[in-house]
Amino acid sequence: MSRAQSDALALPASTRPTGNVRLVARNVVSAWMHFWKTRTALRQLSEMSESHLADIGLTRCDVDTVVLRSSKVRATRELQSIAHERARSMVLNNRNL
Repeated sequence: MSRAQSDALALPASTRPTGNVRLVARNVVSAWMHFWKTRTALRQLSEMSESHLADIGLTRCDVDTVVLRSSKVRATRELQSIAHERARSMVLNNRNL
């Protein structure tokens, strides 16, 4: 396709998305992808056995609690924090023995 043909097929400037529209669209797509990845991760955690969850420092109750909360955007970070705190408390308890 020649340059003239591609220019003829191009949208007029008035119908092209502006920078702000592109930015909003990119943010919407990014948020959707993050939501979908989080949802997939929570589903995978829900399918894990108790022993597998214990291996990564979580319980079934931890996963269920985070799933039921309204803000699932930070669910994976919250689960990571729970596991970290549980591991930290176990180390501190072992020092006291």
